[in-house]
Amino acid sequence: MKKSTEILVLTTGIGLAALWALYEKRRNQNTSEETVIKTDLSVEAEDDFIAPDILTQPLSVLSSKQSLPQRFVTPKPKLIKKIQQPIVRTDDFYTGLEQNYDTTQVTITNTSDIKREVHLWSGHKKPPVSPALPGDLPKHIIRTLSTSSSQGTGIYPQGMLVNPFNGYTYLANQLSDNITVLDRNGVVKMISISPISNSVSDRSPVDLTVHTDADSPNYGKVYTANILNNTVSVITTNLEVVKTIPVGIRPIGVTFNPFSKQVYVANIADNTVTIIDTVTEMVIATVGVGKSPRSIVIHPDNGHTYVLNSGDDSITVLDANLMVITTIPDIGDTPTTGVYHPVNNHLYVVSSGTNTVIPIDLDTNIPKAAIAVGANPYKIAYHPTRKLMYVGNRDDDTFSLIDTSDMVLTTLSLGKVNTGIAIDIKNDRMYSSNPTSGSISLITYSKDSSAVTINEGYIEKQEDFRFNPAMVEHVKFVLSGIERFTVLQVQEVSMSGAIDTYPISLSRYSHPQNFGSVYEVSGLKGTILNGQNGWLFQIAPKQTITLITYYYQIKRGQFLDEGVVVKK
Repeated sequence: MKKSTEILVLTTGIGLAALWALYEKRRNQNTSEETVIKTDLSVEAEDDFIAPDILTQPLSVLSSKQSLPQRFVTPKPKLIKKIQQPIVRTDDFYTGLEQNYDTTQVTITNTSDIKREVHLWSGHKKPPVSPALPGDLPKHIIRTLSTSSSQGTGIYPQGMLVNPFNGYTYLANQLSDNITVLDRNGVVKMISISPISNSVSDRSPVDLTVHTDADSPNYGKVYTANILNNTVSVITTNLEVVKTIPVGIRPIGVTFNPFSKQVYVANIADNTVTIIDTVTEMVIATVGVGKSPRSIVIHPDNGHTYVLNSGDDSITVLDANLMVITTIPDIGDTPTTGVYHPVNNHLYVVSSGTNTVIPIDLDTNIPKAAIAVGANPYKIAYHPTRKLMYVGNRDDDTFSLIDTSDMVLTTLSLGKVNTGIAIDIKNDRMYSSNPTSGSISLITYSKDSSAVTINEGYIEKQEDFRFNPAMVEHVKFVLSGIERFTVLQVQEVSMSGAIDTYPISLSRYSHPQNFGSVYEVSGLKGTILNGQNGWLFQIAPKQTITLITYYYQIKRGQFLDEGVVVKK
Protein backbone atom coordinates (compact mmCIF):
# COMPACT_ATOMS: atom_id res chain seq x y z
CA MET A 1 0.00 0.00 0.00
CA LYS A 2 1.24 3.51 -0.80
CA LYS A 3 2.40 5.64 2.02
CA SER A 4 -0.09 8.42 2.29
CA THR A 5 -1.49 10.98 4.62
CA GLU A 6 -5.27 11.27 4.52
CA ILE A 7 -7.62 13.93 5.81
CA LEU A 8 -11.35 13.81 6.43
CA VAL A 9 -13.49 16.85 7.05
CA LEU A 10 -16.54 15.94 9.14
CA THR A 11 -19.39 18.36 8.72
CA THR A 12 -22.61 18.26 10.69
CA GLY A 13 -24.09 21.50 9.38
CA ILE A 14 -23.94 25.03 10.74
CA GLY A 15 -27.35 25.10 12.29
CA LEU A 16 -28.79 27.78 9.98
CA ALA A 17 -32.01 26.71 8.28
CA ALA A 18 -31.62 28.92 5.22
CA LEU A 19 -28.15 27.71 4.48
CA TRP A 20 -29.16 24.08 4.88
CA ALA A 21 -32.10 24.49 2.52
CA LEU A 22 -29.81 25.91 -0.13
CA TYR A 23 -27.41 23.02 0.40
CA GLU A 24 -30.15 20.40 -0.11
CA LYS A 25 -31.39 22.21 -3.20
CA ARG A 26 -27.97 22.09 -4.80
CA ARG A 27 -27.48 18.44 -3.89
CA ASN A 28 -30.72 17.56 -5.69
CA GLN A 29 -29.56 19.46 -8.76
CA ASN A 30 -26.40 17.38 -9.01
CA THR A 31 -27.74 14.24 -10.77
CA SER A 32 -24.90 13.43 -13.13
CA GLU A 33 -23.76 9.81 -12.93
CA GLU A 34 -20.21 10.90 -13.75
CA THR A 35 -17.89 11.19 -10.74
CA VAL A 36 -16.56 14.75 -10.55
CA ILE A 37 -14.08 16.72 -8.54
CA LYS A 38 -15.36 20.14 -7.43
CA THR A 39 -13.42 23.29 -8.02
CA ASP A 40 -13.75 26.93 -7.12
CA LEU A 41 -13.56 29.15 -10.18
CA SER A 42 -12.46 32.09 -8.07
CA VAL A 43 -8.98 30.56 -7.83
CA GLU A 44 -6.66 29.07 -10.42
CA ALA A 45 -7.82 25.80 -11.95
CA GLU A 46 -4.51 24.25 -10.96
CA ASP A 47 -5.59 24.27 -7.31
CA ASP A 48 -7.88 21.29 -7.92
CA PHE A 49 -6.74 18.09 -9.58
CA ILE A 50 -7.59 14.43 -9.33
CA ALA A 51 -5.00 12.63 -7.27
CA PRO A 52 -3.60 9.41 -8.86
CA ASP A 53 -5.13 7.11 -6.22
CA ILE A 54 -8.58 8.56 -6.78
CA LEU A 55 -8.65 7.58 -10.44
CA THR A 56 -8.32 3.91 -9.53
CA GLN A 57 -10.87 3.85 -6.70
CA PRO A 58 -14.44 2.53 -7.23
CA LEU A 59 -17.33 4.91 -6.90
CA SER A 60 -18.40 3.23 -3.67
CA VAL A 61 -15.18 4.45 -2.09
CA LEU A 62 -15.59 8.00 -3.31
CA SER A 63 -19.23 8.55 -2.41
CA SER A 64 -22.37 6.83 -1.23
CA LYS A 65 -24.11 8.44 -4.22
CA GLN A 66 -23.25 8.38 -7.93
CA SER A 67 -22.72 12.15 -7.82
CA LEU A 68 -20.97 14.31 -5.28
CA PRO A 69 -22.84 16.84 -3.11
CA GLN A 70 -22.47 20.49 -4.06
CA ARG A 71 -21.18 22.67 -1.19
CA PHE A 72 -22.49 26.12 -0.41
CA VAL A 73 -19.82 28.36 -1.87
CA THR A 74 -18.73 26.46 -4.98
CA PRO A 75 -20.19 26.83 -8.49
CA LYS A 76 -21.46 23.90 -10.54
CA PRO A 77 -18.77 21.20 -10.49
CA LYS A 78 -16.95 19.95 -13.55
CA LEU A 79 -14.36 17.27 -14.29
CA ILE A 80 -10.80 18.55 -14.21
CA LYS A 81 -7.77 16.78 -15.56
CA LYS A 82 -4.73 16.17 -13.42
CA ILE A 83 -2.11 18.91 -13.56
CA GLN A 84 1.33 17.34 -13.69
CA GLN A 85 3.37 20.37 -12.72
CA PRO A 86 3.35 21.99 -9.28
CA ILE A 87 1.57 25.28 -8.82
CA VAL A 88 3.71 28.38 -8.85
CA ARG A 89 2.64 30.83 -6.16
CA THR A 90 3.91 34.36 -5.88
CA ASP A 91 4.15 36.34 -2.70
CA ASP A 92 1.27 38.50 -3.97
CA PHE A 93 -1.09 35.55 -3.58
CA TYR A 94 -0.46 35.29 0.15
CA THR A 95 -0.27 39.02 0.57
CA GLY A 96 -3.84 39.20 -0.69
CA LEU A 97 -4.95 36.47 1.71
CA GLU A 98 -3.22 38.10 4.66
CA GLN A 99 -4.72 41.49 3.89
CA ASN A 100 -8.28 40.23 3.52
CA TYR A 101 -8.57 37.29 5.90
CA ASP A 102 -7.73 36.33 9.45
CA THR A 103 -5.29 33.49 9.98
CA THR A 104 -4.71 30.80 12.56
CA GLN A 105 -1.78 28.41 12.69
CA VAL A 106 -1.74 24.90 14.14
CA THR A 107 1.47 22.90 14.53
CA ILE A 108 1.27 19.18 15.25
CA THR A 109 4.21 16.85 15.90
CA ASN A 110 4.18 13.07 16.02
CA THR A 111 7.02 12.01 18.31
CA SER A 112 6.28 8.29 17.98
CA ASP A 113 7.52 5.71 15.49
CA ILE A 114 4.09 4.91 14.05
CA LYS A 115 1.50 6.79 12.01
CA ARG A 116 -1.09 8.60 14.14
CA GLU A 117 -4.60 9.91 13.63
CA VAL A 118 -5.23 13.62 14.23
CA HIS A 119 -8.64 15.21 14.71
CA LEU A 120 -8.97 19.01 14.71
CA TRP A 121 -11.69 21.53 15.52
CA SER A 122 -14.49 19.23 16.71
CA GLY A 123 -14.68 20.85 20.12
CA HIS A 124 -18.42 20.28 20.60
CA LYS A 125 -18.07 16.52 20.98
CA LYS A 126 -14.51 16.89 22.33
CA PRO A 127 -12.84 13.95 20.56
CA PRO A 128 -9.15 13.56 21.35
CA VAL A 129 -6.78 15.45 19.08
CA SER A 130 -4.96 12.14 18.71
CA PRO A 131 -6.32 9.08 20.51
CA ALA A 132 -4.00 7.35 22.95
CA LEU A 133 -2.81 3.91 21.89
CA PRO A 134 -1.72 0.97 24.06
CA GLY A 135 1.77 1.59 25.32
CA ASP A 136 1.49 5.37 25.20
CA LEU A 137 2.59 7.32 28.22
CA PRO A 138 -0.64 8.78 29.64
CA LYS A 139 -1.22 12.51 29.53
CA HIS A 140 -2.05 13.76 33.04
CA ILE A 141 -4.58 16.45 34.00
CA ILE A 142 -4.24 18.13 37.42
CA ARG A 143 -6.87 19.87 39.54
CA THR A 144 -6.55 21.20 43.09
CA LEU A 145 -9.31 20.27 45.54
CA SER A 146 -9.86 22.11 48.79
CA THR A 147 -10.40 20.07 51.95
CA SER A 148 -12.18 22.94 53.71
CA SER A 149 -15.91 23.01 54.30
CA SER A 150 -18.53 24.34 56.68
CA GLN A 151 -17.66 21.35 58.87
CA GLY A 152 -14.11 22.54 59.35
CA THR A 153 -10.67 22.35 57.80
CA GLY A 154 -8.16 19.54 57.84
CA ILE A 155 -4.73 20.76 58.96
CA TYR A 156 -1.59 19.18 57.53
CA PRO A 157 -3.04 16.25 55.54
CA GLN A 158 -0.79 13.19 55.38
CA GLY A 159 -1.80 9.62 54.47
CA MET A 160 -4.80 9.01 52.22
CA LEU A 161 -6.76 6.19 50.58
CA VAL A 162 -9.74 5.48 48.34
CA ASN A 163 -12.32 3.20 49.94
CA PRO A 164 -13.60 0.60 47.41
CA PHE A 165 -16.78 0.18 49.46
CA ASN A 166 -18.14 3.69 48.84
CA GLY A 167 -15.63 5.29 46.48
CA TYR A 168 -14.86 8.02 49.04
CA THR A 169 -11.38 9.45 49.53
CA TYR A 170 -10.15 9.55 53.15
CA LEU A 171 -7.46 11.99 54.24
CA ALA A 172 -5.64 11.87 57.60
CA ASN A 173 -5.15 15.41 58.95
CA GLN A 174 -2.26 15.16 61.37
CA LEU A 175 -2.57 18.51 63.15
CA SER A 176 -6.35 18.73 63.47
CA ASP A 177 -7.10 15.22 64.72
CA ASN A 178 -9.70 14.53 62.09
CA ILE A 179 -10.29 12.62 58.88
CA THR A 180 -11.62 14.37 55.79
CA VAL A 181 -13.96 12.26 53.68
CA LEU A 182 -14.54 13.50 50.13
CA ASP A 183 -16.50 12.49 47.08
CA ARG A 184 -16.29 14.06 43.62
CA ASN A 185 -18.46 16.99 44.77
CA GLY A 186 -16.37 17.91 47.80
CA VAL A 187 -16.28 17.19 51.53
CA VAL A 188 -18.77 14.58 52.71
CA LYS A 189 -17.83 14.64 56.37
CA MET A 190 -15.08 15.65 58.78
CA ILE A 191 -14.63 12.76 61.23
CA SER A 192 -13.17 13.80 64.58
CA ILE A 193 -10.62 11.41 66.07
CA SER A 194 -10.29 13.36 69.34
CA PRO A 195 -10.57 16.93 70.67
CA ILE A 196 -7.56 19.22 70.54
CA SER A 197 -6.05 20.32 73.89
CA ASN A 198 -3.98 23.50 74.18
CA SER A 199 -3.80 23.78 70.38
CA VAL A 200 -1.72 20.60 70.25
CA SER A 201 -2.93 17.48 68.47
CA ASP A 202 -3.80 14.75 70.93
CA ARG A 203 -3.72 11.80 68.53
CA SER A 204 -2.25 13.02 65.25
CA PRO A 205 -3.50 10.58 62.57
CA VAL A 206 -0.81 10.06 59.93
CA ASP A 207 -1.73 6.94 57.96
CA LEU A 208 -4.81 4.89 56.98
CA THR A 209 -5.75 1.50 55.58
CA VAL A 210 -9.06 -0.09 54.57
CA HIS A 211 -10.59 -3.56 54.85
CA THR A 212 -10.78 -4.75 51.23
CA ASP A 213 -12.40 -8.20 51.57
CA ALA A 214 -15.78 -7.73 49.87
CA ASP A 215 -17.12 -10.96 51.42
CA SER A 216 -16.50 -9.80 54.98
CA PRO A 217 -19.02 -7.88 57.11
CA ASN A 218 -16.11 -5.55 57.91
CA TYR A 219 -15.62 -4.61 54.26
CA GLY A 220 -15.03 -0.87 53.95
CA LYS A 221 -13.94 -0.22 57.54
CA VAL A 222 -11.04 2.24 57.79
CA TYR A 223 -8.21 2.08 60.33
CA THR A 224 -6.07 5.11 61.21
CA ALA A 225 -2.63 5.13 62.84
CA ASN A 226 -2.53 7.88 65.51
CA ILE A 227 1.16 8.56 66.09
CA LEU A 228 1.01 10.73 69.23
CA ASN A 229 -1.21 8.65 71.51
CA ASN A 230 -0.16 5.19 70.27
CA THR A 231 -3.56 4.02 69.05
CA VAL A 232 -5.46 2.88 65.97
CA SER A 233 -8.98 4.23 65.42
CA VAL A 234 -11.68 2.15 63.68
CA ILE A 235 -14.10 4.03 61.37
CA THR A 236 -17.24 2.28 60.12
CA THR A 237 -18.86 2.69 56.71
CA ASN A 238 -21.32 5.04 58.47
CA LEU A 239 -18.32 7.35 58.96
CA GLU A 240 -18.27 6.98 62.72
CA VAL A 241 -15.35 6.15 65.03
CA VAL A 242 -16.46 3.04 66.94
CA LYS A 243 -13.27 1.94 68.66
CA THR A 244 -9.76 3.02 69.62
CA ILE A 245 -7.17 0.24 69.94
CA PRO A 246 -3.88 0.69 71.88
CA VAL A 247 -0.81 -0.45 69.90
CA GLY A 248 2.97 0.11 70.13
CA ILE A 249 4.90 3.34 70.53
CA ARG A 250 4.57 5.92 67.73
CA PRO A 251 2.54 3.99 65.13
CA ILE A 252 3.48 5.51 61.80
CA GLY A 253 2.25 2.99 59.22
CA VAL A 254 -0.85 0.78 59.02
CA THR A 255 -1.67 -1.89 56.41
CA PHE A 256 -4.48 -4.41 55.81
CA ASN A 257 -3.41 -7.97 55.01
CA PRO A 258 -5.99 -9.40 52.55
CA PHE A 259 -4.59 -12.91 53.01
CA SER A 260 -5.06 -13.11 56.79
CA LYS A 261 -7.77 -10.40 57.08
CA GLN A 262 -5.68 -8.69 59.77
CA VAL A 263 -4.33 -5.17 60.27
CA TYR A 264 -0.57 -4.66 60.70
CA VAL A 265 0.82 -1.55 62.46
CA ALA A 266 4.46 -0.38 62.25
CA ASN A 267 5.56 1.19 65.57
CA ILE A 268 8.61 3.29 64.76
CA ALA A 269 9.69 4.04 68.35
CA ASP A 270 9.74 0.51 69.84
CA ASN A 271 10.83 -1.55 66.79
CA THR A 272 7.70 -3.68 66.69
CA VAL A 273 4.73 -4.57 64.52
CA THR A 274 1.28 -4.87 66.13
CA ILE A 275 -1.26 -7.27 64.59
CA ILE A 276 -5.00 -6.56 65.03
CA ASP A 277 -7.80 -9.09 64.48
CA THR A 278 -10.44 -7.26 62.41
CA VAL A 279 -13.26 -9.47 63.72
CA THR A 280 -12.68 -8.90 67.44
CA GLU A 281 -10.83 -5.60 66.86
CA MET A 282 -8.26 -6.65 69.45
CA VAL A 283 -4.46 -6.95 69.37
CA ILE A 284 -3.52 -10.60 68.86
CA ALA A 285 0.28 -10.31 68.57
CA THR A 286 3.28 -8.00 68.76
CA VAL A 287 6.36 -8.98 66.73
CA GLY A 288 9.87 -7.56 67.06
CA VAL A 289 11.43 -6.38 63.81
CA GLY A 290 14.34 -4.16 62.74
CA LYS A 291 15.15 -0.65 63.86
CA SER A 292 12.58 2.11 63.33
CA PRO A 293 10.00 0.29 61.16
CA ARG A 294 8.26 2.84 58.99
CA SER A 295 5.88 0.99 56.67
CA ILE A 296 4.63 -2.48 55.72
CA VAL A 297 4.02 -4.19 52.36
CA ILE A 298 1.88 -7.34 52.03
CA HIS A 299 2.20 -10.06 49.38
CA PRO A 300 -1.49 -10.65 48.54
CA ASP A 301 -1.04 -14.25 47.37
CA ASN A 302 0.72 -15.75 50.39
CA GLY A 303 0.30 -13.14 53.12
CA HIS A 304 4.04 -12.61 53.58
CA THR A 305 4.81 -9.31 55.27
CA TYR A 306 7.72 -7.04 54.41
CA VAL A 307 8.53 -4.52 57.14
CA LEU A 308 10.71 -1.62 56.01
CA ASN A 309 13.09 -0.63 58.82
CA SER A 310 14.33 2.92 58.21
CA GLY A 311 16.74 2.88 61.18
CA ASP A 312 19.00 0.04 60.02
CA ASP A 313 18.17 -0.03 56.28
CA SER A 314 16.73 -3.54 56.36
CA ILE A 315 13.56 -5.46 55.59
CA THR A 316 12.08 -7.96 58.05
CA VAL A 317 10.10 -10.70 56.29
CA LEU A 318 7.25 -12.43 58.19
CA ASP A 319 5.19 -15.37 56.98
CA ALA A 320 1.41 -15.69 57.37
CA ASN A 321 1.95 -17.22 60.83
CA LEU A 322 3.86 -14.12 61.97
CA MET A 323 7.18 -15.96 62.06
CA VAL A 324 10.32 -14.10 60.93
CA ILE A 325 11.48 -15.81 57.70
CA THR A 326 14.51 -13.67 56.95
CA THR A 327 15.97 -10.20 57.12
CA ILE A 328 17.13 -8.49 53.92
CA PRO A 329 20.02 -6.11 54.80
CA ASP A 330 21.56 -3.07 53.13
CA ILE A 331 18.47 -1.69 51.41
CA GLY A 332 19.73 1.71 50.37
CA ASP A 333 19.61 4.52 52.90
CA THR A 334 16.45 5.14 54.96
CA PRO A 335 13.86 2.94 53.25
CA THR A 336 10.49 4.63 53.65
CA THR A 337 7.71 2.92 51.67
CA GLY A 338 7.34 0.05 49.24
CA VAL A 339 4.87 -1.50 46.84
CA TYR A 340 4.25 -5.00 45.53
CA HIS A 341 4.24 -5.34 41.72
CA PRO A 342 2.02 -8.26 40.60
CA VAL A 343 3.35 -8.35 37.03
CA ASN A 344 6.92 -9.36 37.92
CA ASN A 345 6.53 -10.45 41.57
CA HIS A 346 8.94 -7.76 42.74
CA LEU A 347 8.92 -5.53 45.79
CA TYR A 348 9.93 -1.93 45.03
CA VAL A 349 11.39 -0.04 47.99
CA VAL A 350 11.97 3.71 48.16
CA SER A 351 15.44 4.60 49.46
CA SER A 352 14.98 8.20 50.51
CA GLY A 353 18.63 8.83 51.38
CA THR A 354 19.95 7.75 47.97
CA ASN A 355 17.11 9.14 45.82
CA THR A 356 16.48 5.70 44.36
CA VAL A 357 13.95 2.87 44.17
CA ILE A 358 15.33 -0.61 44.77
CA PRO A 359 13.61 -3.62 43.15
CA ILE A 360 13.72 -6.90 45.08
CA ASP A 361 13.00 -10.24 43.41
CA LEU A 362 10.67 -11.95 45.88
CA ASP A 363 11.50 -15.40 44.53
CA THR A 364 15.05 -14.97 45.83
CA ASN A 365 14.79 -11.91 48.12
CA ILE A 366 17.80 -10.49 46.24
CA PRO A 367 17.88 -6.74 45.47
CA LYS A 368 18.47 -5.64 41.89
CA ALA A 369 20.05 -2.50 40.44
CA ALA A 370 18.71 0.70 42.01
CA ILE A 371 16.55 3.03 39.89
CA ALA A 372 17.40 6.73 40.13
CA VAL A 373 14.39 8.99 40.78
CA GLY A 374 13.84 12.56 42.04
CA ALA A 375 14.97 14.37 45.18
CA ASN A 376 13.97 12.96 48.59
CA PRO A 377 11.43 10.34 47.45
CA TYR A 378 9.06 9.02 50.09
CA LYS A 379 5.84 7.39 48.86
CA ILE A 380 5.47 4.87 46.03
CA ALA A 381 2.17 3.60 44.61
CA TYR A 382 1.28 1.13 41.84
CA HIS A 383 -1.51 1.90 39.36
CA PRO A 384 -2.78 -1.51 38.13
CA THR A 385 -4.70 -0.13 35.15
CA ARG A 386 -1.77 1.88 33.82
CA LYS A 387 0.80 -0.67 35.04
CA LEU A 388 2.94 2.19 36.26
CA MET A 389 4.55 2.98 39.60
CA TYR A 390 4.41 6.57 40.84
CA VAL A 391 7.23 7.74 43.11
CA GLY A 392 6.57 11.01 44.94
CA ASN A 393 9.72 13.17 45.26
CA ARG A 394 9.17 15.67 48.07
CA ASP A 395 12.10 18.04 47.55
CA ASP A 396 11.42 18.82 43.89
CA ASP A 397 7.63 18.21 43.88
CA THR A 398 7.75 15.68 41.06
CA PHE A 399 6.61 12.15 40.32
CA SER A 400 8.92 9.61 38.71
CA LEU A 401 6.97 7.09 36.61
CA ILE A 402 8.48 3.59 36.43
CA ASP A 403 7.29 0.85 34.08
CA THR A 404 7.47 -2.95 34.37
CA SER A 405 10.96 -3.00 32.83
CA ASP A 406 12.30 -0.83 35.68
CA MET A 407 12.71 2.18 33.41
CA VAL A 408 11.83 5.73 34.48
CA LEU A 409 9.57 6.77 31.62
CA THR A 410 9.27 10.39 32.65
CA THR A 411 9.31 12.82 35.55
CA LEU A 412 6.18 14.95 35.96
CA SER A 413 5.23 17.99 38.00
CA LEU A 414 1.75 17.17 39.30
CA GLY A 415 1.37 19.64 42.14
CA LYS A 416 2.76 19.56 45.65
CA VAL A 417 4.18 16.17 46.72
CA ASN A 418 4.36 14.80 50.25
CA THR A 419 3.62 11.51 52.01
CA GLY A 420 0.06 10.92 50.80
CA ILE A 421 -0.69 9.22 47.46
CA ALA A 422 -3.88 7.28 46.72
CA ILE A 423 -4.95 5.39 43.57
CA ASP A 424 -8.64 5.26 42.61
CA ILE A 425 -8.69 2.13 40.46
CA LYS A 426 -12.38 2.20 39.59
CA ASN A 427 -12.34 5.79 38.28
CA ASP A 428 -8.78 5.67 36.90
CA ARG A 429 -7.44 8.61 38.90
CA MET A 430 -5.04 9.35 41.72
CA TYR A 431 -4.68 11.84 44.58
CA SER A 432 -1.71 13.55 46.19
CA SER A 433 -1.82 15.44 49.49
CA ASN A 434 -0.41 18.91 50.10
CA PRO A 435 0.16 19.44 53.85
CA THR A 436 1.18 23.09 53.64
CA SER A 437 -1.98 24.30 51.87
CA GLY A 438 -4.46 21.81 53.32
CA SER A 439 -5.48 20.71 49.81
CA ILE A 440 -5.06 17.70 47.57
CA SER A 441 -4.25 17.29 43.89
CA LEU A 442 -6.68 15.26 41.75
CA ILE A 443 -4.81 13.68 38.86
CA THR A 444 -6.77 12.24 35.92
CA TYR A 445 -5.86 11.12 32.42
CA SER A 446 -6.58 12.65 29.04
CA LYS A 447 -7.84 10.54 26.13
CA ASP A 448 -5.24 12.27 23.99
CA SER A 449 -1.97 10.59 23.19
CA SER A 450 1.09 12.21 24.71
CA ALA A 451 3.00 11.08 21.59
CA VAL A 452 1.32 13.81 19.52
CA THR A 453 1.87 17.42 20.56
CA ILE A 454 -0.03 20.50 19.44
CA ASN A 455 0.68 24.18 19.98
CA GLU A 456 -0.87 25.77 23.09
CA GLY A 457 -2.98 28.29 21.16
CA TYR A 458 -5.03 25.58 19.48
CA ILE A 459 -7.35 24.88 22.42
CA GLU A 460 -8.13 28.56 22.89
CA LYS A 461 -8.86 28.98 19.17
CA GLN A 462 -11.03 25.87 19.16
CA GLU A 463 -13.17 27.33 21.93
CA ASP A 464 -13.33 30.67 20.13
CA PHE A 465 -14.71 29.05 16.97
CA ARG A 466 -17.43 27.34 19.03
CA PHE A 467 -18.89 30.73 19.94
CA ASN A 468 -17.68 32.73 16.91
CA PRO A 469 -18.02 30.45 13.84
CA ALA A 470 -15.67 31.04 10.92
CA MET A 471 -15.76 30.32 7.19
CA VAL A 472 -12.58 28.86 5.68
CA GLU A 473 -11.14 30.59 2.62
CA HIS A 474 -7.90 28.69 2.12
CA VAL A 475 -5.65 26.20 3.95
CA LYS A 476 -1.94 25.53 3.52
CA PHE A 477 -0.23 22.37 4.85
CA VAL A 478 3.51 22.43 5.49
CA LEU A 479 5.01 18.98 6.08
CA SER A 480 8.36 17.92 7.44
CA GLY A 481 10.16 14.73 6.41
CA ILE A 482 9.63 12.66 3.29
CA GLU A 483 5.97 11.67 3.79
CA ARG A 484 3.59 13.45 1.42
CA PHE A 485 -0.11 13.95 0.99
CA THR A 486 -1.44 11.94 -1.96
CA VAL A 487 -5.17 11.75 -1.21
CA LEU A 488 -7.42 14.23 0.53
CA GLN A 489 -10.99 13.21 1.29
CA VAL A 490 -13.99 15.10 2.54
CA GLN A 491 -16.80 13.52 4.51
CA GLU A 492 -20.01 15.49 4.89
CA VAL A 493 -22.55 14.32 7.46
CA SER A 494 -26.08 15.66 7.02
CA MET A 495 -28.39 16.60 9.88
CA SER A 496 -30.14 13.25 9.39
CA GLY A 497 -26.85 11.40 9.84
CA ALA A 498 -26.30 10.45 6.17
CA ILE A 499 -22.65 10.50 5.13
CA ASP A 500 -21.18 11.44 1.74
CA THR A 501 -17.47 10.84 1.20
CA TYR A 502 -15.55 12.24 -1.77
CA PRO A 503 -12.03 13.38 -2.53
CA ILE A 504 -10.62 16.88 -2.51
CA SER A 505 -7.38 17.52 -4.30
CA LEU A 506 -4.09 18.90 -3.06
CA SER A 507 -1.67 21.13 -4.93
CA ARG A 508 2.09 21.13 -4.48
CA TYR A 509 3.49 24.62 -3.93
CA SER A 510 6.46 25.76 -5.96
CA HIS A 511 8.42 28.81 -4.87
CA PRO A 512 11.77 30.36 -5.82
CA GLN A 513 13.04 29.09 -2.44
CA ASN A 514 11.92 25.58 -3.49
CA PHE A 515 9.63 24.66 -0.62
CA GLY A 516 8.64 21.21 -1.86
CA SER A 517 6.57 20.10 1.12
CA VAL A 518 3.84 22.74 1.00
CA TYR A 519 0.32 21.83 -0.12
CA GLU A 520 -2.50 24.20 -1.03
CA VAL A 521 -6.04 23.09 -0.13
CA SER A 522 -8.52 25.41 -1.76
CA GLY A 523 -11.05 22.57 -1.71
CA LEU A 524 -11.68 23.30 1.96
CA LYS A 525 -13.02 26.72 1.04
CA GLY A 526 -16.49 27.17 2.51
CA THR A 527 -15.95 24.75 5.39
CA ILE A 528 -17.45 26.02 8.63
CA LEU A 529 -15.42 26.02 11.85
CA ASN A 530 -17.96 26.08 14.68
CA GLY A 531 -16.94 23.36 17.11
CA GLN A 532 -18.99 20.72 15.28
CA ASN A 533 -17.00 20.28 12.09
CA GLY A 534 -13.82 18.26 12.24
CA TRP A 535 -10.74 17.68 10.12
CA LEU A 536 -9.42 14.15 10.41
CA PHE A 537 -6.06 13.17 8.94
CA GLN A 538 -2.97 11.08 9.58
CA ILE A 539 0.50 12.23 10.49
CA ALA A 540 3.57 10.16 9.69
CA PRO A 541 6.11 8.96 12.28
CA LYS A 542 8.42 11.73 13.54
CA GLN A 543 6.62 14.22 11.31
CA THR A 544 5.57 17.80 12.01
CA ILE A 545 2.64 19.33 10.12
CA THR A 546 1.82 23.03 10.24
CA LEU A 547 -1.61 24.16 9.02
CA ILE A 548 -2.16 27.81 8.14
CA THR A 549 -5.86 28.55 7.76
CA TYR A 550 -7.23 31.75 6.22
CA TYR A 551 -10.78 32.48 7.35
CA TYR A 552 -13.32 35.12 8.25
CA GLN A 553 -15.84 35.25 11.10
CA ILE A 554 -19.50 34.64 10.32
CA LYS A 555 -22.04 37.16 11.57
CA ARG A 556 -25.82 37.16 11.46
CA GLY A 557 -27.19 38.76 8.32
CA GLN A 558 -24.13 37.96 6.22
CA PHE A 559 -25.77 35.19 4.17
CA LEU A 560 -26.93 36.17 0.68
CA ASP A 561 -29.51 34.43 -1.46
CA GLU A 562 -26.83 32.39 -3.17
CA GLY A 563 -25.52 31.15 0.16
CA VAL A 564 -22.18 32.92 -0.13
CA VAL A 565 -20.85 34.54 3.03
CA VAL A 566 -19.41 37.97 2.42
CA LYS A 567 -16.73 39.33 4.73
CA LYS A 568 -17.34 42.85 6.03
